[in-house]
Amino acid sequence: MNFKFKNKEIFLNRKDLNKANIDIQNKSLIIGFNEPKFKMIKNLKFDSKLNARFITYFLPAVEIAKKQKNRPRFLIVSGLNAALKWNTDDDEEKKIMIANNAIKMDFLKKFFETFFINDFSLVEYIIPQDILKVPESKFLALWKIIENKHSDDLKEIKFQLTKFLYPKKFNKNKYSELTKIQKNKFNQVDASIAFKYAISHLFALGDINFEGNYIHNPNGYVSIGGEAEIFFNFIRKFSYELLKDFGELLFDRKIIMFDNYKIILKNKYKTPPPYNGIFKNKDFLEVTYENKKNLNFYDLQEKVKDQMEYMYKNLISKKDYQIFWNDYKNRYFDLKNRYKEAYKINIDW
Repeated sequence: MNFKFKNKEIFLNRKDLNKANIDIQNKSLIIGFNEPKFKMIKNLKFDSKLNARFITYFLPAVEIAKKQKNRPRFLIVSGLNAALKWNTDDDEEKKIMIANNAIKMDFLKKFFETFFINDFSLVEYIIPQDILKVPESKFLALWKIIENKHSDDLKEIKFQLTKFLYPKKFNKNKYSELTKIQKNKFNQVDASIAFKYAISHLFALGDINFEGNYIHNPNGYVSIGGEAEIFFNFIRKFSYELLKDFGELLFDRKIIMFDNYKIILKNKYKTPPPYNGIFKNKDFLEVTYENKKNLNFYDLQEKVKDQMEYMYKNLISKKDYQIFWNDYKNRYFDLKNRYKEAYKINIDW
């Protein structure tokens, strides 16, 4: 099946990707991941550890790369700098998050060097710096301009972004489903962090760039994400239309802009992305080195087992991935212990 970008976007069921031919037109592939806010569960605090499902978020790039005439460049981008700003409450959490992120980046590097070293011209691991060069007031100013210009379109997006912050308070699928009481609460809550985080996607995914952010592909980028990215992609589109005319005036500097392409992949079930992991009560429903669960654990998790089975069927056998996962274990604990020693932190649970 040949797929073409309609309005520079493609929406596709994940299960159909192996049959899809997508010409990325010599652009670079880019996938971003985040470090989530710490979870408080029954007075215990949990950070986001490396889990065995984590890698499945990045494998669509392999399938797309294999079908290109020329090997693409692949950028794996961490939203660490945004997470340190808005997903942590103190310095201890910041240090733990930095350690977790570094270990995940190391895992990714070892994984792609092991299994897919020849499928990309380069795999680059990036923590964008441009987000640190922008006062947060500029993020909110841009949000306000978008809100004024696209008030009708933004109502649902604003609700979905707010729901990321307050999932229990707004436990509906759409804004129109909120009760009158919930709508009143919705109009009163401060969701500015979610709006700033949405704007930060422009910098993480190569839409808006100051000098030195990336070595740029002049053709731009194709971002790949899950369904949650739909709402961020709307903000990216609105922002490009506005900033192509007055971006340098807003940011007081020269900017490099790309009207990037976007691929959204939908899984069978709506689940938290693999880099967040799934928490339920006091249990982390993922395979980690800490909980010593075997990969077979995912066979019992109906909502995510298809993600693992897709990987086994189309890219890496379960046996090969199990060997890699087991082999990385010593390196994982060595890195973890080094960060504990260097940063004077407790990252055990």
